[in-house]
This record gives sequence, C-alpha cells and structure tokens, in this order.
Amino acid sequence: MQIRTRLTLLFLLLAAGILAAVLFAVYWLFKSNSEEAFFNNLSSKAALTVQTVLKNETALTPLPNDWVSPEGDTLSYRENISIYDNSYNRVFTILREAVPISGKNLQEIYQKGAFRFEHFNLHALGIKQNTALTQYVVIAEGYFDPTAIIKLRNILFFSFFIGIFLVAVSGWFYAGKALQPMSAIVHAVEKIQPSDLSKRVAHGNSQDELAHMAETFNNLLDRVEQAFQMQKMFVSNVSHELKNPLTAIRAQLDVVLQRERSNETYRNALESVLDDIKDLSDMEQKLLYLARVYNAPQTIQFTPIRLDELLWQTMEQFQKQHPAYHASIEIIDMPASDDTLFVSANEPLLRLSLLNLMNNACKYSSDNAVLLRANFQSTSKRIVEICDRGSGIPDAEKLLIFEPFYRSPRHLQLKGTGIGLSLVKRILDLHQIDLFVDSPPAGGTVFRLSFP
Repeated sequence: MQIRTRLTLLFLLLAAGILAAVLFAVYWLFKSNSEEAFFNNLSSKAALTVQTVLKNETALTPLPNDWVSPEGDTLSYRENISIYDNSYNRVFTILREAVPISGKNLQEIYQKGAFRFEHFNLHALGIKQNTALTQYVVIAEGYFDPTAIIKLRNILFFSFFIGIFLVAVSGWFYAGKALQPMSAIVHAVEKIQPSDLSKRVAHGNSQDELAHMAETFNNLLDRVEQAFQMQKMFVSNVSHELKNPLTAIRAQLDVVLQRERSNETYRNALESVLDDIKDLSDMEQKLLYLARVYNAPQTIQFTPIRLDELLWQTMEQFQKQHPAYHASIEIIDMPASDDTLFVSANEPLLRLSLLNLMNNACKYSSDNAVLLRANFQSTSKRIVEICDRGSGIPDAEKLLIFEPFYRSPRHLQLKGTGIGLSLVKRILDLHQIDLFVDSPPAGGTVFRLSFP
C-alpha cells in the first residue's frame, strides 16, 4: 500500500471516529433535552391537576372500571392525567376510558416518589403526593412525538457520510501535496547515474523533515562521490605505481638479454630487479593494510598494550629493517603508576604506523636520524612525538600529505609510494589518536600523537 493511500485511510478513520462521536453527542443531547422538556411539561400538568382536584379530597371515591382494553400496544388517546389512592384505586381521571396503570408501576412510584415509565405507546410520569389525610399517586401521561428526533437523526446520518466523503477527498489531496516533495526527491535521485554523481537533491529553504531527508541524501551522495573519486584515484595511482617498477624491470631484463654479459653484470641486474620487487612487495603490503583498515575496521581486535614497551620494540625492529638509519628514544617524566602506560590498541597496526613515521623521518632528514620523544606526565593524555631534522613541510602540503598516493614535488627523486602517511592517518583515526603536524619554516618536522 502506498504511503499516500495509507495516510488517507488513517486520516479518514481518525476523522470518521471524531465526526461520529460529535454527531452522536449532538443527537443524544437533543434527544435528552427533548425528553426532559416533555416530562417537565407533564410534571407541570400533574401539579396543576393536584392543586385543583385534591382541594376536596374527601369527595374522591374509586371510579368504576368502565375502560376497554386496547388491541395491541397503541392507545387511542394522546394524553391523560389520573390520580390513585394508597389502595391503588383510581379516584380521578380526565378520560374515563383511559387504561389504568398497573399495580407494579404504582408500587414503584410509592417506593421512589417519582418514576418515569412507558404506558403502551405513551410516556408517563408518576409522582407521589402526600396530603393531610393519606397518600396519592398522580399519573401524567402523553404521547411523545419523535418526528423531530427522527429528522435530526436522518440529517446527522446523511451529514456523516457527506463529511466522510469530503474528508476522504481532502485527505487524498493534501496527502499528495505533503508527499510531493518526497516524490520530487525520489525522481531526482533516480536521475543520478554513477557516471555523474555531481547532481544533488534540491530541498529549498524549508526546515521540515523532508528537507532534512533531502540534506541527508545529499550528504550520502557526497560520501558516495568521494568514495568513487577515491576509487578512481586509487586505481589510477596503483596502475601508475605498478607500471614504473614493472617497466624498469622489463627494461633491465631486455637490455641484459640482448647479448652475453659478464657474471657481475648479471648479478647487478638481478639485484636491481630484486630491489624493484621489494618495492612492489612493500607497496602490496601497504595496500593490503590500507584496504583492511578502510573496508573491515570492525574485524580489528584491540587489546591493552604498554606504550613504553611498544616504543622500544618498534625502535629495535626499525633498526633491524634499516641499519643505515639511526633512531633514539627520549622519555620524559615516567608516571608513578604503570597503569598510566597502558592503552587499548591493535599492536601490529600501531607499530606499523610508528614504523612508517620513523621511516619517513629518516628518509627526509639530512642525517637519516629520528627521535622518539614520549611524555607520560599527564594522566589524561599520553604524548608521543616523532621528530626529524629535515627541510620541513610547507603549510599548503600539511593536509595533502595524508591523501593516498600524494607525493611532494620536492621529493619525487626519493623512493616512495605515497601510501604510508594515509595509512598512518587511518590507523590513528581507528585508535582515536589525535595527530598534529608541527613544521616550522626553519626546518624539522614533529608528528605529535596524543593518546586518549
């Protein structure tokens, strides 16, 4: 069922319930007021009769039974007033042929003092009247004409269906008007193709839920477009990065195989090819890590690790991998409690990010050295800084260096893939570690890691 139809039906049911309740209340109030006015009229007639007849109550005697039992439930007369004594004898009546009241009704009147009841097709009001001598019951009865009530009932019944029809039509119309912006959003989204993700859904200046939904769609499209652009850039850059070493490997092998070479030449060629293969393998490992932290972050396990031990182990591993580089550690203010040194992290990924930062620091420093400086004084933040003495990073490049495959034009002559820092940034984001880059114009760069 469409939303428009569902909204119309719900609106119709709600309006029908309210309208039926209101019309029923009007009918019931009119009927009650009409009956109350009728019985008030009977009460006035009964009181007037009592004042007239009971002035000389000693002259009242039981009347003979000369009435005729009616056929069916309809009496031939329309109104009558009678008086009965405490022996249930009728001592006064306006119409001698009127049918007497049953003893059961008279007993009910004596018990309650006043009682309304139906007497064949007439409505009757019985009132107990006390005098100085005895007790009497005055019965005033008359025909209650229901014509006005029936007409009102028919008018209300007809009005109910007319109102329901109008509510259904207006509900269908306004539901369509209310959902028109949603239909426009759906049509706009349907027109967006993967080949052109630059289009957006117009939401105007309104601040309602539909405008919020359109804005949410636009934010989603922004993320999708960014993902598509990143995918295109990723494929393009990977193809370029793979092409360069593969071309170099092929060119070297082609040159070597053109004619017979010495063993030394073959050895040099194989070592060069091996270096290129190592670069390819390094790039492959970084791409695998990058894919893992982007596509499956929920599978990454976090465990408590001791931060100072991680730094020492990372430095030892770095020295083994890069004997030509030099790394040192400086720890400031060791805490009194060892609990302060523990952080929740994925040790292999966090070590990989530190290794990448240390490798970059040595690669771009004139002395090929890096300093790990740790400050554990604060109980709320643990600071680790990776410091180098390189030429620094211009302000314009401080955000670009974390983009995948970005390489500064100043260092294109150095080997690199442009993946390391983007991988570092993603790993630190997963660990909720804040990363700050401080690179003054005088040179030297500090990557500051603030652990929560």
